[in-house]
Amino acid sequence: MKTMTLVAKHLYFGLDPLQLRDAANRVLSRLPQKAAASPTVEIEALVEEFRLTPTASRAIVEEMVQGGVLTKLAPSGSTYAITPRFREIARARIIEPLERSRAQLLLGHCAELAQHFNRTAIRNKYEIEAIAAFGSYMTRSRAIAVLELGITGRHRAPGQKNFIGRATTPTEGTERIRALFEKQSGFLEVHFFKRLADVPRPFSVVFKAE
Repeated sequence: MKTMTLVAKHLYFGLDPLQLRDAANRVLSRLPQKAAASPTVEIEALVEEFRLTPTASRAIVEEMVQGGVLTKLAPSGSTYAITPRFREIARARIIEPLERSRAQLLLGHCAELAQHFNRTAIRNKYEIEAIAAFGSYMTRSRAIAVLELGITGRHRAPGQKNFIGRATTPTEGTERIRALFEKQSGFLEVHFFKRLADVPRPFSVVFKAE
């Protein structure tokens, strides 16, 4: 299983990554060693281990429920199930953020990768139409926690040289593209959009197919 990565100087559910990881480990230490596949914990224990005010801790718990990190077992209850993602947070490694200069180099590499994919992935009937960087890259921050890419695709032209284009499904096509980019760096996070105009603004186009 791939180890989750948390980025220093970036807040997760309003917490510093080290605070979050330590709190997750304290919560897990409360569970019996032979806990069930989906162990549960009471809200009081969660509030105590976040070591903040009760109001702030409950707000974090609700964010974790929304993010799929905890599961509330009943709308009016106070018991929560521990999800695999919660355990991933407890085991996460913490790394320094990506410097803007390195992010720019990485985006240049992504543009070259897209061009290479369009030219050589002839068995995939989909190709990359455009790539845009958005999110934290578009801020003035010199340290970037995640480099978000908005990718749009299109059907590969049947008349394209050496085109084979077997019956690739849309999901299969996009997942191959996602894997291609995200394996380049743990900082890259790929999102797919139907049109470039759908990418959250502001954004910067780093690749556009001819």
